[in-house]
Amino acid sequence: MYSTRPEKGIFSHMEEQQIQDFVHRVSNDETLRKELATDPDTVIMREGFSPRVARIVARLVPHLAMEQELEPSLSWWRN
Repeated sequence: MYSTRPEKGIFSHMEEQQIQDFVHRVSNDETLRKELATDPDTVIMREGFSPRVARIVARLVPHLAMEQELEPSLSWWRN
């Protein structure tokens, strides 16, 4: 019997899709982007992300809020 849980460090298709959809929405919605910049915890909770996805989104907040360039450890996102 095999597990349906992804290995540590590997995202499931659904998790990756959630992150991509959220990034797309933030990049196109100035109100959401401003809210994310001022109150990221509330936005992340409202979105109902899994703990894994919430951790990634929390790391992306400075970049999504257009406050900081993408850090090298997140370079996988550009690919």
